[in-house]
Amino acid sequence: MSRQAEIIEILQDEGFQSVVELARRLGVNPSTIRREFEKLEQLELIQRTHGGAYPVKQTDTPSLIKESLHHREKEAIGRAMADKVLDGQTILLDSGSTTLEVAKHLDNSRLTVVTNDLRIGLEIANRQCAHLVLIGGELLPNVYTLWGPSSVQQIEQLRVDVAIFGADTVDEQGIFNTSSYELELKRTMRSIAKEAFFVADSSKFGREALFKVFGLDQFTAGITDDLLDPIRASHFPVPIISVSPQRLAKK
Repeated sequence: MSRQAEIIEILQDEGFQSVVELARRLGVNPSTIRREFEKLEQLELIQRTHGGAYPVKQTDTPSLIKESLHHREKEAIGRAMADKVLDGQTILLDSGSTTLEVAKHLDNSRLTVVTNDLRIGLEIANRQCAHLVLIGGELLPNVYTLWGPSSVQQIEQLRVDVAIFGADTVDEQGIFNTSSYELELKRTMRSIAKEAFFVADSSKFGREALFKVFGLDQFTAGITDDLLDPIRASHFPVPIISVSPQRLAKK
C-alpha cells in the first residue's frame, strides 16, 4: 500500500490526525507527512489545518490511490467472483478497483463483458478474453468511469445475466456511494440484469457515505475478505461470502 493511500485510509476511518501522531504511526519524519499532506490537499482529498489534517468528505479518491488500498484483498475477492461466472454468460462490471480485479481473473469461454470503466475495457481488450461492450459517456474526474444521460440510454437497450457492483460503503441497509453522480446509472445497470452481486473489501463495511444506491435485497450475495467479523456478516439480509487472500493466492 502506498503511503498516500495509507494516510487516506487512516483519515477516512479515524478523522483528524496530527502530523506528529501520523509520523509516529507510519515510522517516518514529520516533514515527510507534511509533504504528503500537501500533495493530497492539491488532489482535494484532505484539508490541512495547523498541525494536522482531516479528510474531505463525499469526494472520489483518485483511481491510482484506490487501487493500492487493500490490493491483496481485492485480488482475492476478484478471483472468487470470477469463479462464479459461467461460460457463455453476459456480465456487467460496474466501474471500480475491485471490479477491475474481477476482470483480470475472468477465463471463461464465449463471455460478453459490458462495462463503463475504461481500465476494465482495456483489460478485456488487451487479453482478448471476451466480447467487449464499452458504455460511452462523459469521464468523471479523478477516475476512469464513464457516466451521463448517454450512458443510461445505452444501458437501457441491453440485457445481461449478471451485474457485479463495487461500493464505497456497505451496511445492513444497503450499498452507498460518496457522490450522487452515478446513482441513476447504477440503478439502470441493475434493472437490466437477471441477478447481481457486490464485491467490497472489509474496510468498506460500516464507513459513512451519503447516497444510498441499492438495498441489499437487490443482490444474490456479496463477496468480501475474511477480515470482516463473521458475526456481523451473519446479520446481513443476504449471504456475505468471505474469502482469504492467503488461501486464494496459493491457487
